[in-house]
Amino acid sequence: MAGFRNTTGGTEKKQGFILLSLLLFLMVCSSLVLYYGRSVYQESEAVRENLRRKQLETIAQSFMFTALQQEKDTEIKSAAYSLHPLQPGNSKVQVSVLVNRVEALGMRFLKVNVSDSGTDDFSLRQCSMFFPVSLLQQFTGFPLIVTGSTRNGKSEKKDKDTITGKSYGAAFPQFSVEEIAGWASTDFPSALELQRDGLSGWIYLCRNKIGLPKGLQVNGEGILAFADDVTIGDDTVFTGRVIVLADHSLRIGSHVRFNKALLLCRGKLTVGTDSIINGAVMTQQDAVVDENAVITSDREVLEPFNSIISY
Repeated sequence: MAGFRNTTGGTEKKQGFILLSLLLFLMVCSSLVLYYGRSVYQESEAVRENLRRKQLETIAQSFMFTALQQEKDTEIKSAAYSLHPLQPGNSKVQVSVLVNRVEALGMRFLKVNVSDSGTDDFSLRQCSMFFPVSLLQQFTGFPLIVTGSTRNGKSEKKDKDTITGKSYGAAFPQFSVEEIAGWASTDFPSALELQRDGLSGWIYLCRNKIGLPKGLQVNGEGILAFADDVTIGDDTVFTGRVIVLADHSLRIGSHVRFNKALLLCRGKLTVGTDSIINGAVMTQQDAVVDENAVITSDREVLEPFNSIISY
């Protein structure tokens, strides 16, 4: 009896340790299963979300291209449509086609918005300008039209290539930049972005007074709309087709070159020495054009303008 050892307690401790280890192992396995299950679910949801997004994009593109094709034969108008639910998810789809026009400029804005019953939506925009006959006729043979008064920056001689509202009945188109504010890109590019990226065939709106720095070279084509005074610095070059819409004064510095431009200024126009504008210019108020500045006629700037299809 003296040599007998009770091993019951040790056995119980060993069994308890084994059970605890097994429990921990099962908990770890369960966590891994839950983690894997959640990852699979999240991945599945991401795939479903991406698929729904792609479907909305495809629908928007289809309606946009259909509207542009329809416009070749008839005038398009705003409309709304309800489509069959998307799968997977059984989400109902609403499509709105919005059309806005600025008649004085022959400008048409088109927006297609597609949304589902959830939070997803997708939009595409496009703009076109088909200048009205009344505006085209005024530029026949005259690259500069001033409906206010005109004077040369260094002399008082009348420019033979300029007509005025007083003598020829020229009429400035009645528009406001605010009419396009809801459709244009209001995030106006910086000087660095203009130099680096140029214009990409879209409409860029600046609401505040702005001065473009000297020596910029801006490539590409597009529409620049200014709701306040704008100054274009000396030695700036616009290489592509540009349409400038200015609600207030437009001051063009010296040695500036527009290779192909239509400038419509509701305020005072100033053109500095040795600047060259190839295209057509119209100002509603007075114009001060330096005698060494050159404005030449190019009717290509009056051809229809079609923007890119933008998000």
